[in-house]
Amino acid sequence: MRSRKSKQNHKHSMLSRGARSYPIPFFLREQGISQHTYGVWLDKVTKAISIRDKVRLAPEIVSPAIIRKAVHNAVCDGGDKDFYTGEPLNWRLLQHFNLEPLRADKADHHKVPSVDHYILSASNPVFRICSLRTNKCKSDYSLQELEGFCNKFLAHQAGKK
Repeated sequence: MRSRKSKQNHKHSMLSRGARSYPIPFFLREQGISQHTYGVWLDKVTKAISIRDKVRLAPEIVSPAIIRKAVHNAVCDGGDKDFYTGEPLNWRLLQHFNLEPLRADKADHHKVPSVDHYILSASNPVFRICSLRTNKCKSDYSLQELEGFCNKFLAHQAGKK
């Protein structure tokens, strides 16, 4: 029969790496997100970013531990709202991080949280949490490039009226 401590260690080892190392921010607990769900999401996002950045930053080595910490910091630093628009995010839509199609209409794109590369770096990356819609629109643009594009877009649309 297992001791109480052994049972706790077994339960701890079943948690994802992200759930073991990074406590869930309070605002996510308020939205009904569990520590386990947050940890699994953190690990999935870390893996996806690691794979993508391995190509983008080659030959530099991209450490998943550094990425995981930077993503967690972004969540803790205002991840309840879109960093760029200030719109509130709905973290209960976490299943859409798997790029599953949204079941609701596209109006929900402004609520689905996403991770944006703010500073691309192998040693000290910075991420921002924004909506899936914002992240798709921003793509790989810097803030200045995005602003320039948006100004051209708006000027062209105003000229059509």
